[in-house]
Amino acid sequence: WVLRRLLQEHASGVRPAILASAINSIILLTVFWGSYPPMDFVAAGLFMAVLLAWRHGVSRAILKARNNAKILLRLRMHVETNAAALGLWWGISVIIFMFESTPEQQVLCAIVGSGMMAGAAHTYRTVRKAAYYFVGFAGAGCAIALISEGNMVSYAGAIIVCGYIYILFSGIKLTEANILVRHQREMDLRESAETINMLLADFTEQGSDLVIEMNADGCLINPSDQLAAAAQRPLETLNGKPISELCDKSPERDTLTAMIAAKRSFRNHQVSLSVGKERLWWSISARPISENGQYRGIITDITAQRQAEEQVSYMAHFDSLTDLPNRFQFNQRLTRQAHDEHSELGLMYLDLDQFKIINDTLGHGFGDMLLKGVARRLETCITGEEIVARLGGDEFAILFKSADLEYIQSVGSRIISALSIAFRLDDHDVIVGTSIGIAVAPLHGSDASTLLRNADLALYEAKSQGRNRQVVFEIGMDEAAQLRRALELDLRGALGKHELCLHYQPLVRIEDGETLGYEALIRWEHPERGVVMPDAFIPIAEESGMIIPIGEWVIRQAMDDLLEWPPHMTVSINLSPVQMRSPSLITTLIQKLASTGLDPKRVCLEITETVLMQDSEANLATLHKLHEIGVEIALDDFGTGYSSLNYLRSFPFDKIKIDRCFVDEIDTREDC
Repeated sequence: WVLRRLLQEHASGVRPAILASAINSIILLTVFWGSYPPMDFVAAGLFMAVLLAWRHGVSRAILKARNNAKILLRLRMHVETNAAALGLWWGISVIIFMFESTPEQQVLCAIVGSGMMAGAAHTYRTVRKAAYYFVGFAGAGCAIALISEGNMVSYAGAIIVCGYIYILFSGIKLTEANILVRHQREMDLRESAETINMLLADFTEQGSDLVIEMNADGCLINPSDQLAAAAQRPLETLNGKPISELCDKSPERDTLTAMIAAKRSFRNHQVSLSVGKERLWWSISARPISENGQYRGIITDITAQRQAEEQVSYMAHFDSLTDLPNRFQFNQRLTRQAHDEHSELGLMYLDLDQFKIINDTLGHGFGDMLLKGVARRLETCITGEEIVARLGGDEFAILFKSADLEYIQSVGSRIISALSIAFRLDDHDVIVGTSIGIAVAPLHGSDASTLLRNADLALYEAKSQGRNRQVVFEIGMDEAAQLRRALELDLRGALGKHELCLHYQPLVRIEDGETLGYEALIRWEHPERGVVMPDAFIPIAEESGMIIPIGEWVIRQAMDDLLEWPPHMTVSINLSPVQMRSPSLITTLIQKLASTGLDPKRVCLEITETVLMQDSEANLATLHKLHEIGVEIALDDFGTGYSSLNYLRSFPFDKIKIDRCFVDEIDTREDC
């Protein structure tokens, strides 16, 4: 394409160049007529005519040529050959005419030669080799003719001609380079324009974005079929229709109308429009393209993007399982309401009783169904003034706009009653209770974090009182919580400080009163509190995870003590449900048996029914592994859980310890 453009630019100026060559030839032949034989002049004139005709024919072929590389290269070679022939003609002619000429004729030869070189440098500017040939041969002829005169003036003239040739060569090279750059840019612009037009056509026909035109009043001009399809309206109804009338009434639509009225450009302005039952979102960008205020712009359908943003926002503020506000949104509302120092509000913290057992025994699918059912019942127990939220797991909270404890407790009673009714989950009827903690502002705290903490403390108290009840926060609960926290901190260092010790309760055979072994009972000898009983610190150890290292210490210490007892005696060790889930339990037991050499049958591990109720399959597998080691397994507190007789069938226990509530009055009550 570039080669064709260069040749065409050359061919477009050939006619004036041919005319100038013909006139200059006629002038020279006329002036020197008679100096040489007439036939030589006729031959020279005919040769020039042939060269000029050849040049004219090549130029016509160039103008008709297409973008065919082979043809264009051949035409360029013709141009270069023709230029060389013309340059030789003029160079030889100047040499011949300069030999026998008057000073006036010599001046004429110099003028014609210089003019032809300058003209060739211009007419052949897009074909560098052709320009070099013409200027070189013609200039060489002029220089030779001057040198042949043999005087100082002619020598000086020859030097000037050589300098002239050098300047013309440099100019030819520079001119061609500039022309190449210009044509290259033109080609790049042409390709860019073609690409843009192609993309624009594809954009208009297939793209999701829509090109629009509007007049100064914001009315649509020449609407496309794609716009009509997007708006789901007949094409003819859109022409001349204000774009604002397509949009829903909103502040965004008013802003769009104002920007068009002010002749302002705008970018990514979002508006909504209702199409049937569906709500779409458009992002409109447009700018004035004429003095009369005509607009051109683009509409981008961002409905999917807005729906995704709304979904993300929903997920950030609502619980995906129950569709209730989540902890984040609840804390935001609680903080906002508590921030007002004159506001009164109530906070209810709820936790489902025995939810983990239901979740573990029936599966997480049933647990999710239960949580959904609980959420719906909670919504029926409140009015539009309250906000109920799921904080996570089986924890819920309700925010009241009133600090009226009587009203809040009445709602709590409704909730306890509602949740006491069985939930139908597929083929299962499930009953779940709830424990409730209540705190109100400003009586129990003036900021969100204090209210949450105090409501949580009240919830903990409700659980400790037997669950399925509501408790209002009292000042002493805070002190108890702080005491419990301090106890937890002390407990973390108790093992390292050797403050834990084992006491042993004898196991006596009734027939003869002989001691058969001992049950290990852990005690904490606190340096300030004195002896702390297990019921005070074992729950803390289980919640904090410290029960694992404490339980391992108990196993090792009890077996060390067993080494010092008579060989017929045994030791019983209580296992926490948390310990049963520890992967290090079996390893600890095997390593200690191996290091002490004790008979495994002298060791009895005691578990409660709670172990079998929580993740029973995994715990049963652990019990079988322990039984394979050779230790005895005892079921403790038998009769206090659910379906106790079924648990007797789930594992071959070595010993069953009946709970004392059945035997305390065995000598006075027949049912015992």
